[in-house]
Amino acid sequence: MRILKSSKYIGWLPLCCALLCAGVLGAIRDNRYGGDIAWAGSYQAGVQLAQKTHRPLLICFHAPNCGWCDKMDAETFTDPRVVERSKRYVCVRIESDVDADLVQRYGVISFPTILLTDPNGKSQHEITGYIAPESFAAALK
Repeated sequence: MRILKSSKYIGWLPLCCALLCAGVLGAIRDNRYGGDIAWAGSYQAGVQLAQKTHRPLLICFHAPNCGWCDKMDAETFTDPRVVERSKRYVCVRIESDVDADLVQRYGVISFPTILLTDPNGKSQHEITGYIAPESFAAALK
């Protein structure tokens, strides 16, 4: 009799496993550092590459424990349109706690802040705060 009672729960087991796996995979995707964009190893490396290839820089200023920064990573920087258009730039990610001198140099006071610059790092356009994927893709056009 016990076998019959427990067998009705076995039917739910695959569904529960699938939901659990989907949740875990979603959490992994949401926590992906920098999304799908190819970031330069450092600011200096990014500037050198930009000068060599004559491409503008996309500089993203990020702060630890910044919810909006994490939202940009999870939603905007994983959007296929944004990823494709970011290839026109040399992308550099600046962590505020590591590169405080660059934060000060560019006068960044809120996070996230995105700067689009010439290959030498001279600011051309600034975006502050979270920006949705479709708006950011349009800004990169």
